[in-house]
Amino acid sequence: MRLSEIGNKEIVDLSTGCSHGRLWDAEIVFEKKTGKIKAVQGDLCDLAWNSIVIIGDDIIIFQSSPPNS
Repeated sequence: MRLSEIGNKEIVDLSTGCSHGRLWDAEIVFEKKTGKIKAVQGDLCDLAWNSIVIIGDDIIIFQSSPPNS
């Protein structure tokens, strides 16, 4: 997947079911020492990489808070 394809996807929070729009001009933030992805940033929201559950064809699902036990 290319970075340009991420901006077109709808962002949905699994915890609340709310849509957060789209990232549009997405940027990826890396850790300087390890090169690992830390986050995906967009115009309207920033997503921590470890909060992303799945990246599908038309949607990115993330979890803003851990599920209740």
